[in-house]
Formats: sequence, structure tokens, C-alpha cells
Amino acid sequence: MQNFQVPYRSVQRVYFDDLDALNLLHNVKFVLFMERARGAFIHSRGFRWEDDLAVNPDKFHVIAAHEIRYLKPVRGECELVVEITPTHLGTTSFIVEAQVKALHGPILHATGTTRLVRLDPATHTPCPWSDRFRAAMEPLIVTKSP
Repeated sequence: MQNFQVPYRSVQRVYFDDLDALNLLHNVKFVLFMERARGAFIHSRGFRWEDDLAVNPDKFHVIAAHEIRYLKPVRGECELVVEITPTHLGTTSFIVEAQVKALHGPILHATGTTRLVRLDPATHTPCPWSDRFRAAMEPLIVTKSP
């Protein structure tokens, strides 16, 4: 598992078919880019989707909440960077924040917060994250001040 600091950065490419009729990045694509970056972040910590549940039981989770704030439109094809910052690891929940930014320059296009909840594969009810997941994520949690 690589040693790195947060935020985790993922470059995402905006293609022509990601744009709406106004040549703006379609609103749902922001969520998709955040999802891809979050998946890459979790994968970078050693949790692979292709692993069996016995190896990676934490992959059995769902999105319990997602909030996004659109701040500045993205116009046309380009590259963006999505920064992922974990902010909370509870017994069964894991919260990450995302920022969608211009690849070059200070423009912040959108921010989002996602809460994941780990589920028991047999009962589909919330269950604790594994010790392995906690060991990988807890050192990266950035506590937000009120």
C-alpha cells in the first residue's frame, strides 16, 4: 500500500459526450467523476473490487447519502482534478469529501460529500468496517472544524 497524504488527487477527462446542449459539463457527470475518484482512492489503499469478499469484505457497502454543490460551470472538453478527503470513519459509516477543480488554476467547480455504509453480505444491514479498513483509512481522516 502506497504512503501518501490527502487529499487524494485523480485527473478526470471531460469528453464531448459529457457535455449538455449548452456545452457545459452535465450535472450528473460531476457525481460520476467523484465516484471514479473515490473508487481510485479506496483502490490505492489496497482494497480491490475484484478481490473475493473473504479478502475484501469492506467492498460490500452502499452510498447512504450524497450531497453536491455546483459552484462554477465546466465549459467544453478539458481535464479536471477531483480531490478526495476522508473526513469521518464511524463504526459503520465512512464520509469523504470531494472537490472538482480545474486542472490548472484556482477554479473550484463543485464540492460534494458522500457517506458510505458497510453492509453485512448476509443480512444487508449495517456492520462495522474491518480492522484492515480502519488501519488504512483512520490515519488519513481530516477533521473539519465546525
